[in-house]
Amino acid sequence: MRERSGPLRGRTGLWVVTALISACTYAPPEQRATLEQVVRVGDSDRALVLVRHDTYRRPTGLAAFPDGGRWRFEARSTTQYLVEARSREVRMLARQDAPQEVWESFDAHVVGVQGDTAAWIRLTGCSRGGECHPALQRSLVHRLSLSGGATPVEAVPPGVTLPPQRAGRRPDEADYVRFSTRGDTVFARFAEGAELEPLVRLEPDGSLVPLGR
Repeated sequence: MRERSGPLRGRTGLWVVTALISACTYAPPEQRATLEQVVRVGDSDRALVLVRHDTYRRPTGLAAFPDGGRWRFEARSTTQYLVEARSREVRMLARQDAPQEVWESFDAHVVGVQGDTAAWIRLTGCSRGGECHPALQRSLVHRLSLSGGATPVEAVPPGVTLPPQRAGRRPDEADYVRFSTRGDTVFARFAEGAELEPLVRLEPDGSLVPLGR
């Protein structure tokens, strides 16, 4: 049997490629918000709450093979809130959209707090569209004012760290408060051995809703 060649063979190959591309589809956009971190601010009843947001499409069709496929992220960001535990007051301080150079495996954490005036946020990840492993990861640092607003900086200042976590009261501690998270809720304990009280709940849109009092 003679092998087919010429225009017919070319058209067949083009049709196969087109069919494969059209079969790589994605579901409608979904949103996800997660509580990433809660850090107490100084010797006070205030907490810095870091939330991460993602808008993504799940792969369908051939795009989901062989292992479920790779999500297509359309928006990624992190938001920081200041929560007053006793009054349940919530105030948004700043939001950072994920830059292109840390888009893949994007993550954000509070890495240092200075008194009750400032904190430092580290954004990590890899360049958009590329592979991501430790050797390719980059990090960017932002200084967060606890009055509101954030600005990019070169690095975390020497000596600036996170406050130590301790369940018991410190000898010099005037105001005992301890924070924790469970699922989509932030809790606080206002006395040693006391029950945890729910403070705020994370909504699907990434906002924090006061609970309790």
